[in-house]
Amino acid sequence: MPAKPETNLYNRIKDNLSNCLITRVESRVNLGIPDCFLAFRNGEFVPVELKVVKHGRKVRLSPHQVAFHLRHAQNGNRTFILVEYKPPRTIKEDPRLMLFRGSQAMELLQSGIDTTPVISWHSHAVMWRILQMELEQS
Repeated sequence: MPAKPETNLYNRIKDNLSNCLITRVESRVNLGIPDCFLAFRNGEFVPVELKVVKHGRKVRLSPHQVAFHLRHAQNGNRTFILVEYKPPRTIKEDPRLMLFRGSQAMELLQSGIDTTPVISWHSHAVMWRILQMELEQS
């Protein structure tokens, strides 16, 4: 059975981000918990939700996920949503990897990938060190 798209994205992150400990979370008990937590050597601990968009432009966030990110943003905590956009071959757009702040969760739910990301790359030319720096110190 092929891996889920979010699993493939997680594996890319795990293989390309150095200097951090990545813990994958699968929780059916507490809905809304992000997919992974990144612990950096500087003491930063950052929750990251992973999403892959293959059809349309909407990012499918559950109400629990939106609530988690907004609640933590209101408390001054940093959370992120990392979206991989994989347009169908019939669409003349490049695949992209986009990083959004958790505080953008409602806008991301409403406007999808048309929301302005913190940073974005062509999916095959991700500057992993810059992504790591954004996650670590933003």
